[in-house]
Amino acid sequence: MAKLGGCRTILLLFAVAGCIARWFLRVPSHPNPPDVKVDFGKDGWEEKVRYNLAKHGYAHIPGLLKREEVQGLRKLAEDFCYGETRKALPLSYGGYSVPNFLDVPEFAAAKWLPEDERVHTLLRAAFNGTGYRFASHNDVGCDFVGVWHKDILRGTAAKYQECDVWSPDATGEQHEIYKVMFYLQDHVHDEQAMKVIPGSHIIRHTPWEDGYVALHPTMGDTVIFDQRLSHAGNTYYDPLGKGRLFMQVGFGRANRFTDEFERGTVERQQTLHNRMLQSSAQRGLSTYLADAKFTVLGAALSALPPALLNFFADKDIKDHVHRSCASGQSSSQAKAAVGGEL
Repeated sequence: MAKLGGCRTILLLFAVAGCIARWFLRVPSHPNPPDVKVDFGKDGWEEKVRYNLAKHGYAHIPGLLKREEVQGLRKLAEDFCYGETRKALPLSYGGYSVPNFLDVPEFAAAKWLPEDERVHTLLRAAFNGTGYRFASHNDVGCDFVGVWHKDILRGTAAKYQECDVWSPDATGEQHEIYKVMFYLQDHVHDEQAMKVIPGSHIIRHTPWEDGYVALHPTMGDTVIFDQRLSHAGNTYYDPLGKGRLFMQVGFGRANRFTDEFERGTVERQQTLHNRMLQSSAQRGLSTYLADAKFTVLGAALSALPPALLNFFADKDIKDHVHRSCASGQSSSQAKAAVGGEL
């Protein structure tokens, strides 16, 4: 019994030490959050959108869509993710996703979203009237567990991003891709929407010392952000909650950076889409076990230092340093040239 008591004491001490370490390694809150809200349609709103995107990497546009429109989108997501049959793709780190929802028959009533004139009025302001296009990125998140990261191509899709996204190409063109996000519930009184580190889109690493800002959108609001911005969702999964749902679509300046990103995105989304079609589960024991698994995973992720999780999430970024296209050569062309010399 004495030995058992000693083991319990040691485990308790380790647990307390872990909590203390996690407290000191947490991401601090931003001391002076920037005002990124933009009153759509008011004098000077276009300039404010561009300023916030350039300076802070994101902008919050209240009431771009009507609340009843968003309620309709939410009903589509709820039925697909949490109906009698869970049709969404279960993610390895928790939550569900609907990759390429625009090609999913059950979301036919949401196809208007990336074509909506209000969205394109916002995009014309963001791109300052220059050419842009849909980058094919579109997905739905259902209680999506997301650690701190920057949105770049990863894994096998990374091969398509031949040019470094933090440096111009030989013609002076820059990477400029924005995600347009719609939260399908209110987040006025919680921090369960996106969290960002303002200004982090212009640098490769995540500046933890600057502190984070939690966004508080309501239904109908839109958040537009530079996809290189360091951002995070929740690192916990709540199986008893009302459902934390969002939809997002991506648009980029009409140049090679967007072309490369789109090719990788199409491949990645198609792979995930095919996997999703094989993962449907009837409500029952398997879905309860999935909820339990995601809850445990979320708790574990919440206990780990954010910088540690980010180290693995953004490990592909270091490879971008060697992908500069400023000389007019892509990374594959440069490698071929070197191989020819050898």
